[in-house]
Amino acid sequence: MAETDLKLTRRKFIIAGSAAIASPLFMDASGSMAAIKTAETRTTETGIPKGTRIYFIKPSCIGCQVCRTFCPVKAIHFGDGGNEIDQKKCIHCGTCYRECPISVISETILS
Repeated sequence: MAETDLKLTRRKFIIAGSAAIASPLFMDASGSMAAIKTAETRTTETGIPKGTRIYFIKPSCIGCQVCRTFCPVKAIHFGDGGNEIDQKKCIHCGTCYRECPISVISETILS
């Protein structure tokens, strides 16, 4: 009876050991698949996920600096004749869009 118990224990040990060895491989494969799916949902030029709201300042900006003042990450800077939004810094919160007193910031959903 003792030998049967040992064989059962050995089997459990082998199964547990196999699972311990194989699970990181499966987890790595599923992580790679998730990374591929994430890459597919991003645009190639900006790296911003599809469906994200993007904000642009129109050329009719008068440079009042209200949007720049309220931007939580300071993604707005004075560029060629007016304010510009740095899309790499922007967190797409819409604060600039809501705070602009003359509504020259346009909102576009990235597709």
